[in-house]
Amino acid sequence: MSNSDLYKEQITNAINAFSQKKYSKAEEICSRILSQNNNADANHIIGCIRMSQGNYKDSILFIKKSLDINPDDIGALISLGCALSSKKDYQESIVAFKKVINLKEDISQVHFYLGEAYRQIEKFNDALDSFKKCLSLTPDHIGCQLMVGIIYEELKKFDQAIKFYKSCIETYPDYIEPHINLGMCLLLTGNYKEGWKEYEWRRKLPAEVYNLKLTSPEWTGQELLNKRILIIAEQSIGETFQYIRFANQLAVEGAEVVLMSQPETLNILRQQDWIKEVIEYRDTTDYDYFTYLISIPKVLEWSPDMDTQVFPYLNIKNDIASEIVNTQKNIGVMINSNSSLSNYKQISVPQDGLNLIFQKSGHNIINLEEFDDFSDLSGVMKNLDLVVSIESDLVHLAGALNIDTWIMLPTVPKHTWDLSYKDTSPWYPSVKLFRQEMTGDWSGVMNKIEDQLSDV
Repeated sequence: MSNSDLYKEQITNAINAFSQKKYSKAEEICSRILSQNNNADANHIIGCIRMSQGNYKDSILFIKKSLDINPDDIGALISLGCALSSKKDYQESIVAFKKVINLKEDISQVHFYLGEAYRQIEKFNDALDSFKKCLSLTPDHIGCQLMVGIIYEELKKFDQAIKFYKSCIETYPDYIEPHINLGMCLLLTGNYKEGWKEYEWRRKLPAEVYNLKLTSPEWTGQELLNKRILIIAEQSIGETFQYIRFANQLAVEGAEVVLMSQPETLNILRQQDWIKEVIEYRDTTDYDYFTYLISIPKVLEWSPDMDTQVFPYLNIKNDIASEIVNTQKNIGVMINSNSSLSNYKQISVPQDGLNLIFQKSGHNIINLEEFDDFSDLSGVMKNLDLVVSIESDLVHLAGALNIDTWIMLPTVPKHTWDLSYKDTSPWYPSVKLFRQEMTGDWSGVMNKIEDQLSDV
């Protein structure tokens, strides 16, 4: 057997081992080959192993060694693009994917990868073109149908987004994500009846909170007078503060409310006299019915034209006035976004520019990010004249406490911030919205905040 044939056999063995996730065996074979010969396939395979391990820097190095030998190897170029995207080097991944397309333009998944890279750098029209090319080659590419809907939302073309989400659902009725995205898009555009219905699909997600062992019947509108109902908080902490109003409504109507919630919310929730019991997710208790917190407005068929809200609907016993200056207006700010959030790029604001605006205002500025306990945070906020924040959990707490709050929102915000309302919100009468007009451009928002701070 020639060396060439021997290498081919060994590479086949390495590929088989890699496909079975036997990475150590695959790398051992490839390393043995590379000790004798700078083999393109062996480098490529090790690069893929490194990618699967999350070591994208080394992955790129090995794949580039492979491409040094075979510059037009389509498989290696695709792997390089994927590794670069995983490393969040989207500009370079675009170069790699476009080279693949120049060599062979009918690989639908490469157009999908390219579209996603464009989406990450907010070149939404280029992303849309790539996703549509993917669909022209593979019309039933369900992930691509979903992404087209998402891109249309980013472009504020909500009718088209809804159309594509519904197309996904028609193709694969049990696919969870398009139902959820459709629900959020409908809520964002003011269609609450259909929106609540579709958003129920979130409960099919593989999250621990949706897999609790619940023994009593689910509440779907049954009479609750003198009945004990377990209400399970879900999604974000902010949404717990947002939707807890509906649990309060059930208590007013005679239900005995037991709330299962996130650890960060427990101190505040235990201060509410209308809540009979507050427990953590691992705890057990007796109850007649259960419901998920965000399912309540669906059962109640809530929409903004229903006059059922009373503010504040949370009461706080804490009172922290150490940061307060009596001779000035006291303004709490939260402008730092968490890089782990899925919408991090969308809500990131120019902090230096905003800090300069706050400094020039002559007000007493309190950095609310210094308070990592929501109970303490609420004790500070209740003494403030104003809260100014990006889209965050604390704005929901501020709204629940009926504190004057200014929120800086990206062009396409979370579904809470109904676009039917320009600068107000049906959720919180104390909230004023400052909406970004162009994606990535916060100058208009900052100018409005600077102008209006002088009147505070």
